[in-house]
Amino acid sequence: MNKVFNWLGSIIERYPFKVLLISILLFSMLIFGATKIEMATGNETLVQDDNPVYISNQKMENTFGGESILVLFTDKTEGNLLSVENIRRMWNVEKRFQYDENIFSFMSPASIVHQMTETQGTKIKEQVLTLSDGLEEMGTKMKDIGSELSAKELMDTAEIENKLENLSSSTDAFNKLINGQKNMANGAKELQGGLYSIASGLEEVSGQLTQLSNMIGENQELKIKLSTISGNIYKSSQGISTMAEKTSNIKTGADNTANALNNVSSKLSNETSSMKDTFANSNSIRPDEMKEMANGFITMGDNLLNISEGLSTFYAKSEMMVADIPTDQVELDNILYDEDGNLRSVFSNVVLDDKNSLMVVKLQGNLDDEYKKQVSENIAAALEEEEFETLSYVVSGKPVLDTALKNEMKTNMVIMVGLAVVIMLIVLFIVFKVKWRMLSLGIILVSVIATLGLMGHITVPVTMVSMAVFPILIGLGIDYSIQFHNRYEEEKSVKTTLRNIGTAVAIAVLATVLGFVSLYASPVPMIQDFGKMLTIGVIISFIGSIFLLTPILHLRDLFGLQNKDNVKLDVKEVEEKDTFLNKILKGSTKTVVKFSVPVLLIAIIAAGFGFYLDNKVGVQTDIESFMPQDMNALQDIHTVRDAVGSTDQMAIYISDDNILEKNNINWIQQITRHIQEKYTDVVVDIKSIDTLVSNLGEDISADEYAEFIDDLPGQQVNMFLNSEQNESVILLNIEHLDTERLQDFVSELKADLKDAPMNVEVTGKSVLDVEMVNGLTSGRVLMTIIGLVLVFVALLIVYRNFIKALVPIIPVILIVGMSSGIMYLLGVDYTPITTTLGALVLGMGTEMTVMLMERYIEERKIGKDKSDAIIHSTIMIGKAIVASGLTTVGGFSVLMLSEFVILKDFGLMTVINISLALLSTFIILPPILSICDRFLLSKKEKEEAENASQEIIHEI
Repeated sequence: MNKVFNWLGSIIERYPFKVLLISILLFSMLIFGATKIEMATGNETLVQDDNPVYISNQKMENTFGGESILVLFTDKTEGNLLSVENIRRMWNVEKRFQYDENIFSFMSPASIVHQMTETQGTKIKEQVLTLSDGLEEMGTKMKDIGSELSAKELMDTAEIENKLENLSSSTDAFNKLINGQKNMANGAKELQGGLYSIASGLEEVSGQLTQLSNMIGENQELKIKLSTISGNIYKSSQGISTMAEKTSNIKTGADNTANALNNVSSKLSNETSSMKDTFANSNSIRPDEMKEMANGFITMGDNLLNISEGLSTFYAKSEMMVADIPTDQVELDNILYDEDGNLRSVFSNVVLDDKNSLMVVKLQGNLDDEYKKQVSENIAAALEEEEFETLSYVVSGKPVLDTALKNEMKTNMVIMVGLAVVIMLIVLFIVFKVKWRMLSLGIILVSVIATLGLMGHITVPVTMVSMAVFPILIGLGIDYSIQFHNRYEEEKSVKTTLRNIGTAVAIAVLATVLGFVSLYASPVPMIQDFGKMLTIGVIISFIGSIFLLTPILHLRDLFGLQNKDNVKLDVKEVEEKDTFLNKILKGSTKTVVKFSVPVLLIAIIAAGFGFYLDNKVGVQTDIESFMPQDMNALQDIHTVRDAVGSTDQMAIYISDDNILEKNNINWIQQITRHIQEKYTDVVVDIKSIDTLVSNLGEDISADEYAEFIDDLPGQQVNMFLNSEQNESVILLNIEHLDTERLQDFVSELKADLKDAPMNVEVTGKSVLDVEMVNGLTSGRVLMTIIGLVLVFVALLIVYRNFIKALVPIIPVILIVGMSSGIMYLLGVDYTPITTTLGALVLGMGTEMTVMLMERYIEERKIGKDKSDAIIHSTIMIGKAIVASGLTTVGGFSVLMLSEFVILKDFGLMTVINISLALLSTFIILPPILSICDRFLLSKKEKEEAENASQEIIHEI
């Protein structure tokens, strides 16, 4: 590998301009991809897409919709929450989005009112047809009677009595009318035109009967009977007129009409019976009287047939009639409240109390974040345009929170990077005493932006965890630039610098990358993305340090920007320079080497205690607890949760050939009751297709179930049952639970469902959170072990020496144990990002220990004894390690200033861990090097070291 770096050094020294220009072009191409970077906060960041819970949640959302935007309306006055004006404005908002393909459904007081008027209209249209059929039958019978009477030349009392008997039997037709009116009493719709036609026709029939009675002549008894029939039909006409004028009271009008028609039927039966008696007791009736009576019946029959035809036409054209929100408060109240003045149960989910109501905008399932954001903004804009005067409102829900979270992430990321740069400028100025010391920071900034660009090119999104990458990379990546810069100032040659330190830095980079690669083993996608970004960033930073930094340094010296009288530092001068840092490093190294065994024993005991406490450290996965707690969107969702009772939801996803089969419905009813009764402290509300049926119907038998559901509003049914009736869902709104209680509840619920007669899966956002917890707890230790094995194997392959590969890892293992103990003592829980600490410490700590061990071996090879080699190595490379370590600490310390709680805890623990890595490099590693010295050099290297040592003695 030394040959490769020697060759690269030669190329850079020979063609510095070309190398620099090509590097700038390549980095520019990478940086261009930064415009494509995306933010991600969805379920895909929590669990793998092959996870059974994720798959079932995908299927459920495809059928029953996804996340919901919640609009909480609050009455600013008294009694105006459900006013006509406010309901109308809510409906106006909903109408704007009726063709928006990204919205699955709306549910609010307005949408339910509209659905009820639509249902009532459908029922009325059905009864109009029944009314038409009844009138047609009546008209036909009356015409038949009239035709028979007018066809007779002579008066035949027996035949008249027979026809009157037929007229009496026409009460069956009246019964149809009566039943139609009674059924119509269950619905309400604006039917003025059609109802006025009915009233007008019946009034005309009444008039014809009055004329007929006037033509009877002297037969007063018959005249009275016909007048009575006319009066009753006229009352029927007035009842229907009442219906037309008072559609808000259509139920009362329909009942009155039914009673009037019933009276007509009874009177007609009684009167015709009386007329038969009259004819039986009368010896004569004039033929002209009978002729007039016949003509009257024919006219009355024609009028009834005309009414029937008009109703048939009305029914045929009724599809043009559109249901709408009532314009009168009394009419609206009749829909909202029952006869006792209580709010109808169908509104219970959207009218929370006298002051608050809810609009639920359910989005299509598995919707991309950009569409969620667009719908959220459009809903807010539509509400603002309606200018609610008596209501205030809060727009919330996970889509709204996610949008606000992404904006906060972008702002926070910019602030963190800026602060990291400022802190590192200060650290470099104080600690890194070389010419052009700020150049390393410039190189790493370019490398970080190039990393961001490459992420955009390969579509790796930024998550709430991975946004911490950038200050980390600034702190970590600058280490490579500092190492090369420091050695260059010592050697004043790119070729010599790369030959002497290139391999050591490359091995350190390899160890770091392998430590980060272990993050790929996590089952949590956001942790995997975090590992990808760190891996990419470290490699790009390493490349930038070689192909951007060293050409610039070479050109600086080539063109005389450095004093050539003293271009190369005197190593002995550096070593013997009495700086404060040199004194500390020299004194501490002598002390720890002298007390090697006690130092190592204390470190091992501390690490062992930490490993013991590791399982006692808590796990926190409540996404809301990670966010800035003063974020408006977070406060809004808390406001909605306080009013609604819960915004956390899980689902029981059901599939079967026929969900509405009797046994399946019985099971849904039983399990719903069981969950409500057993988990009263957890379940706030539970809804299913049976809940919908119970709200809109009473005592529905299993045989009537499917038919009843077919008559329900489709939008509401689709929330619980798909059109093929082979998929259903039971929705559970639950309390906001801590991680442990949520895990227990999901486990208990799955046990309750194990004997279900259908395919049943527990899914939803809360269950995905549980899966993430399991992934964090099970994957954390595995990631650390994998990282250790990968780094050890890589070092073993490179060094081909077991002890030499093990030495740099031992201090890192001890740090991992100490870190767990410190987390427990400080009360810091594991989060999606702090679970990566083991891999991060492994990657960053190994880099420091490898660099020091490589310098120690280099010093031993040139003949120094182990004591001098350790002290000299510590002093010579210590400045670079301390500088890079402190800049890394500075980068991580910025995280502690973040508004995101998850980053604050991570920043604190990383600062502690990097500090431990620095201390372990200078306190734990020197004793290990001293103890293992005889195993670090091969026999040939020992002989060369001995010869070099003799030469030094001879020179002295």
